Amino acid sequence: MSVVYRKDQKDIMKYTSGTMGIQAVPGAGKTFIITNLVAKLLEKMQSENNDKKILVLTYMNSAANNFKSRIRSIIEGEDIQKNKFEVMTIHSLAMKIIKENSELIFINDESEIIDDYKKNILISDAIERFEEIGENDKKIPSFIKKEKRNDSKTLDIWRREFTSIVLNSIKLLKYANVSEEKLKSIVVDSGDYKGIMSIISPIYSLYQDMLRQNGLMDYDDILIYAYNILLENEDIAREYQEKYYYIFEDESQDSNSIQGKIIDIISKNTDKKIKYKSNLVRVGDVNQSITGTFTGSDPASFIDFCKNADFSYNMNMASRSSIDVINVANDLVKYTTGEAESDFSKSLEPLFIEEVEKELGYKENPKIDKYMINAKKLKSELEEFEAVIKIINYIKKNYPEYSIGVLSFSNIDVDNLSEKLDAFEIEYDKLGADSKERKKVLFDIKLIIDFLVKPNDNNIFVDMLINAFIKRFSDTEISDEEFINIYEKLKNVSAENFIYDDEYFEEVINNIEDILNQDNKDFFSKKIKKTRDKLVKICELSQINPAKLVESVSELMELNSNERSLVYYLVFYIENLVKYEDADLSRVSISLDGRYSRVFDSAIDTIYEIGEHESEPGSVTLSTLHKSKGMEWDAVIICGVNNSTFPSKITDYFRVDRRYLRDEFKYPEAFINREIDIVSGAKVKNMIYYELDLKKSLISERVRLLYVGITRAKKSLMILNSSEKYLEYIGKNIYRKNSVFFDRMQSYINEERLKERNLNDK
Repeated sequence: MSVVYRKDQKDIMKYTSGTMGIQAVPGAGKTFIITNLVAKLLEKMQSENNDKKILVLTYMNSAANNFKSRIRSIIEGEDIQKNKFEVMTIHSLAMKIIKENSELIFINDESEIIDDYKKNILISDAIERFEEIGENDKKIPSFIKKEKRNDSKTLDIWRREFTSIVLNSIKLLKYANVSEEKLKSIVVDSGDYKGIMSIISPIYSLYQDMLRQNGLMDYDDILIYAYNILLENEDIAREYQEKYYYIFEDESQDSNSIQGKIIDIISKNTDKKIKYKSNLVRVGDVNQSITGTFTGSDPASFIDFCKNADFSYNMNMASRSSIDVINVANDLVKYTTGEAESDFSKSLEPLFIEEVEKELGYKENPKIDKYMINAKKLKSELEEFEAVIKIINYIKKNYPEYSIGVLSFSNIDVDNLSEKLDAFEIEYDKLGADSKERKKVLFDIKLIIDFLVKPNDNNIFVDMLINAFIKRFSDTEISDEEFINIYEKLKNVSAENFIYDDEYFEEVINNIEDILNQDNKDFFSKKIKKTRDKLVKICELSQINPAKLVESVSELMELNSNERSLVYYLVFYIENLVKYEDADLSRVSISLDGRYSRVFDSAIDTIYEIGEHESEPGSVTLSTLHKSKGMEWDAVIICGVNNSTFPSKITDYFRVDRRYLRDEFKYPEAFINREIDIVSGAKVKNMIYYELDLKKSLISERVRLLYVGITRAKKSLMILNSSEKYLEYIGKNIYRKNSVFFDRMQSYINEERLKERNLNDK
């Protein structure tokens, strides 16, 4: 069946060579257009006996797998070789370059790449080792105002913030080609350097030493190594240039400078017969660039590419949302592009979403029988929570097939809301690492550890037996009612007798079998006997090495592949706890408590990579705005649209403001940016301009974050803000103004609602 392309896609599909930039609004179908264009070019290359390949680069493994399966599906049945295209992440490409040329940089083939989770652990360890040297333990707290240095909560907040600052600083230093040796020679060996880099430099050195000693590389290293191999070896660069005839890059707005340089090198075409120097297609949406302020990605490079490319197109049509949702998103674009003198001007590119043309065979936009857009200001955060619950219940009653997404700015906001939904017994899932299901293995292992620490505590034993084992029994469907009855049968059981007394064990099992249905009895009996054997082995494990114990315990549990991957991260974490804190099982148990388990969120996000997909009808999902990118729901509720989270001018209070720090260090990221310019030899500006640049970048990114949240909605959108929020760590309410963007959207929405009422009255 031939494919019918929309009018905003037809010219794109005519592409044959050269550089091409494609800006695609949310829901425009960029994956569809890339995969179909790749398939068309594969057919062209086949007919021309072109023996080169097409390379498609993405930034997530899930996206890479999606591209592979879609391209294979399109060319299925065609006379096209399946090995004529490759799809991989940019980091996979970099690692491929390194492994094929490892002798040039003296890298062992067995070197392991660490993700941001492990990187965070190692940097935290490096900071602790730094503080153990001389008087260094006083240096990090010295950034805090004197009157707050003895406040434990302030110290804890700053240590978490400082760890994140160091992590991002090392990333930016590497992108600026500043090694730890070079930094040390400038800021330490010189003896007179007084900036924040004098603290970051020794931590950077300690971190790199830890990588080398353990045969590790981080994601930034592999990009730098790959780039240097290509830059310094023309023959190797030429091999890749001759191998790939076309290069496609997805999500180009999130590309950083090193990634862009690698792609630029391998896209240089060595075929002298063709007119164009590069066959490079970059696709993205600058208005969805939401991670660049502190991570090194720069949407401006994609904008420049589109301006200077041989061909540049906008895919403005999108079928995801109703016209009512589209109009709200477009009005935000109009507002930010029309206020020339404001601090938020040009936060969004002037890309306006259009409805898909009707009755031409395309998937059309949702049709809604009433206006389902609203914006409400409430007095307190409690009222905001109550409004969310009221909206969820209304939608569930009147539109039971609607999926609902509730979006907040921070994980803490999501956690607070989840507590309220729990109290009202509303079923929901958390997007990303906060999902109870994804963290179950951590909590189950904690129960086993707690049992080993307190073997005579019957409540711990029963919780462990039910959650870590019985609830994992495959081939056994035990109802909630049966679990309650099982708990009642076990609550007074002796753990010691259950594990070691055969007669006692049989009596307990017989009592439980009496309450199970016939289908479950045989399965349960076999499983519980095997579980008892496992408990015997667990009790015999040595507790001298907690990491080895956890690894052995996990091998005795019925874990799926993702859970086994998470245990791998857990063991790595415990090894470092033991190495640097001499941690015992009690300390390990504390680290697995729900209050502290967020340290594993990055690992969980890595394992449970979430690609673009639709939510189940009738479901409720809680998510941060950042994690919502790539998702869509029938109804979306955006909470907390205030002027500190979504600032509009540089004089607003920013979440990045650290008011507990000394005035001269209030914006450490700005100091970092200035000092990186100093040590890298770039042009250095007055400090005030770095602060202004930081704030303006943050304003722009937050506007784009709000835009992403709005464009997740298909049919219904509710925007909320409350005037008061209680901050536990300071023990009082703070007043929060509406964001300027909230006021603008509320005004626009109210006008539209008035128009609808007037139409209905007629």
